[in-house]
Order: sequence, then C-alpha cells, then structure tokens
Amino acid sequence: MKRVFKITGLIFLSLVILLFSALLFLPYIVDLNNYREAAARESGRALNRKVSIGDIRLTTITGIGVGLKDIKVDEDLLGVDSLRLRLSLLPLLKGRIEFSRIIIDKPSLLLKRDREGSWNASQAAEGDKLKTKKPSEPEGKDDISFKIWAALLVSDMEIKNGKVRLQDISSKKPVSLLSIKGLDIRARDISLNNAININGTALLDMDNSKPSKIELTGTVGPVGGAIDVKGMPVNIVLKTKDIDLSPYNSFFGLTKDNKLSGHGFGDIIIKGKAGDPAIAGKINLGNLEYSYIFGPADENKKTGRIRLTEIKIPLEMQGRIINLSELTFRLYEGSSKIAIHIDTNKKEPHIMLKPDIASVQLEPLLKDLALTKINISGPLSLNASINTYGMDKDTMLAKADGDGFFIIKKGRVSDLELIDVIVNLAAIAASKTRKAGKAAEFDELSGHFRIEKGYLKTDDLKLIGSNLSIAVRGAYGLLKGELNFDVDAKVDDNHVELKITGTTDKPKYVLKTKRIQQNIMKGVVKGLEKGKIDEKDVREILKNILK
Repeated sequence: MKRVFKITGLIFLSLVILLFSALLFLPYIVDLNNYREAAARESGRALNRKVSIGDIRLTTITGIGVGLKDIKVDEDLLGVDSLRLRLSLLPLLKGRIEFSRIIIDKPSLLLKRDREGSWNASQAAEGDKLKTKKPSEPEGKDDISFKIWAALLVSDMEIKNGKVRLQDISSKKPVSLLSIKGLDIRARDISLNNAININGTALLDMDNSKPSKIELTGTVGPVGGAIDVKGMPVNIVLKTKDIDLSPYNSFFGLTKDNKLSGHGFGDIIIKGKAGDPAIAGKINLGNLEYSYIFGPADENKKTGRIRLTEIKIPLEMQGRIINLSELTFRLYEGSSKIAIHIDTNKKEPHIMLKPDIASVQLEPLLKDLALTKINISGPLSLNASINTYGMDKDTMLAKADGDGFFIIKKGRVSDLELIDVIVNLAAIAASKTRKAGKAAEFDELSGHFRIEKGYLKTDDLKLIGSNLSIAVRGAYGLLKGELNFDVDAKVDDNHVELKITGTTDKPKYVLKTKRIQQNIMKGVVKGLEKGKIDEKDVREILKNILK
C-alpha cells in the first residue's frame, strides 16, 4: 500500500514539475511577436492613431496572460513601459477572451497646445492614418483580434506611476504648463453595462517644487455595447489639500519679472461625457500675492504688488468656456467680488469682467502697486462691466469696451499736479501765492466712466471739498497715456477753466477762456503792486500755462 502511495506521489510530483516546466518555457515556445504588428494595427484602428509595440509575450508565472512592452501612440503623445493582461481561465475554456486584471505601468501622456490653441490629443494622427478595412476584404491569419476594447472586459485595472505633462509649443521654445506625476489609479468590477468605480492619487508638480497631492474618486461608464468612449459618462471628484501657486507662473503665462504666490485647497468635479465634460468646483485660497517689476531700465526698475485674502473661486468649465460666476475676496480691508467669463472657442479669447468692489482702502493699495506717485486715501467702491478680446495686454486694452462707476468718500489726494496747478492759479488770481504740494481733502471723489477702443472716457468726474471743487470731462488713452480733458474748477471764490493735453509724462495745461486769462493777469498785476506775490514765483507757475 505504501508502495502505491509512493508511486502515486511520484507521478503527481512529476506532473507538477512537468506543468511548471511547461508554464516556465511556454513563453519561449509560443512567440506572440508574430502577432505584434496585427495588435498594433488593431489598436491603431480603434484609436485612429499610429501605434507601435516593442515586444509582446505570453506570461505564465504570475498568471496566464499577455505582456506588452514599449507601447507608443503617435510617437510622443502616449508611451507605456509595460502593459500586462491576465486572462480569465473559465471564459477562455468557453472560447471567449476576457481579462481578470490589467496593469499599466509607467504611462506617460504628453499634451501639447499649438498656436491655434488646439491640443494634439484632439487631433487625428497625420501621415500614416490607419484606414478601417472594407467589409469585402478577407482577414488573414495574422489579423487575430487584439482589439483594444477587449481590455474593457476586465474585472480589475490598475495604472502605476503614471505621468501627464502639458506643454505650450506656440513659440520656438516649448513652455511647460503643468505636470502630474506619481499617478496611481485602481478600477474594480469593470463592466461594459455598469458604472466603474475608480480611485487614485497623483502629485501636481511644477519646476521641481514641493508637489501637491491630489486624491481622485468617482465613476466612469457604463461604456455600453456601442463602445462610445467620447459619449461615456464620467463623474470624478478631485481633491487637493495643499495648493501652492508659486511654481505655476508659466502656466498662467507670467514672465520672470511677474510672480504669483498663494496657498489653499480645492475640490473639482468632472462630470458629463468623456468627450466634452463639464468641470465645476471650488478653490479656496487663504492668501494670494501678485508681484511684478517694471521700469525703462535696470537701474530704474520698480517693484509692485497686490495682495488678496480669503479668496473663494467657484469654477465652471464646459468645453472651451470658463465661468467664475462670483469670485469673492478681501482686498485691503474691503470686501470684493468679480464675475469672469472666458470664451476661447475663437482665435482671440473673449473675456467679460464684472467687478464689484466695496470699501477698499486706497492708500495702502496704491502704495503696494507703486505705479504712480499720486497718493489717494479713503474707501473706494467700484462696479463695472467690461468686455475685451485678445491674448496680450495691448490687444486687450485696444479692444476693450464697457462702463462703470466709482466713488471715494471722505478722503485726501496729494502729489496730483492738476490740483497744484488749479490751486496756484486760483491763488494768483486772488493776488497771492501758495506753494504746491499741499494735500487736498475732499468729501467725495466720484464719476461714471466708459471704455471705448482703447480710451477711458468720462463726462462727470468730480471732486467735491469744502474749499475746492473740480469737474472733469474728456478721455485718457490707455495705450499711450494721451490726455484730452476739460477741467472746470473753483477754489474758494475763484473760478479756473483748463484744457489738459499731452501725455501723463508730459501734460500741457492751457487756460481756456480770455476771461480767465484776464482774471489771472489782473491778479498778477495787483499782487505785484502790493508786494503780495513774487515775480519769480509767477513766472515758474505760469511758464507752462499761458500759451
């Protein structure tokens, strides 16, 4: 009896060794590379792109299946180090090819945007486009179906250590816009007829900075019998707890002299059809700072900045249209909100802005901006509606149109040359002199404005104070700084009317009427006779006025 058991055990052990040896050497006996071109061709037909496969082998030790290496789609669009497909044995015995698991190792997706704003992923492969075989054409024995959609008949799929890069190639030197690395995604219970649950993580990385971790959860599918990937439903939630804007200056198109920084968190929902998803969510930033350097030469360059806090960004995106319906933030002690609409369907993006600013303290704002020597204090409130087109600042200014209203109450203005000119002329008319540079306090500084073809225009700009009132109408050139204003002012009981031309760098002031000129001259004569004014002071004040 023992001898029988011993013989039976030896036979069983021999069969195990034989089976193991067969599994070990089977990949070398059955060379699937004979079907490599067929597999690449079938995959290319499904994707309408050029696909190449470096190696294809039968796998046995980790489970019966197929392993593909060095897969490339359109050369640099998509690359995969290895793709492992594990076969389900029971369906295989019934003559069906189904996979129990697919592992995609180190996929790398490179998305490039050209000068027209188009992405390479949305374009069909050029050159060797693969044509679908006509029904009348017979299939050869090498046309075994390796169709990519067979991969959807799988219960478990995993993506390991993936990478996604976004580049702008509209200029000679490609600019890196965005980088996602360490992409790990797991999908289970995959079915053509049911939604597929997925979850994963990734790192948002730019300029080798500290990456932000993203968590991904949601569903895709069902794909359906027609296998329409573009029409496949998606419902994905992306969450990040540590947004750092510092590394993404190139993504926002900023030059080296312009920097953006900020920290926060965000939740983004991608929902709808895979080919045209709707993106919605909220991004919260505790703070944001935009700093810049400007000036004509290196030695004269200045640094300015603007700071925002408590920023809440409601994001909506459908196709190439972006909506920020009510972006809210705190700006220099004031509460503010702005609606932004961006349509990039055409060559020149269309941008609509509706800012609504309340009680922003102007003095610290102007000090930080450092764009002008003029200092204005007081709480600013402003609302406007502005439309523009273009990709650069000058184009956007030239094509802007819109209108708005602003008001500043109980404030003070200093270092504004116009006020110095008005006050000095009024003083001369009263037969006395007054040194320029004194700040003017006001009860209200307000006005309606409109933007037309690169010009900022107003009909009712006014400053109202206890001893000074000024009314201004005219236009300012946003591109070249041209001035064309009519000014009607009153200082105490003295009336002054001026025409302002020239530019912001070299303004020209001209007294408008002979009556005003005569009043000034009478004041000069009277002041000189009584010794109340000095001839040198008069010449200095009037040298650029009377023409």
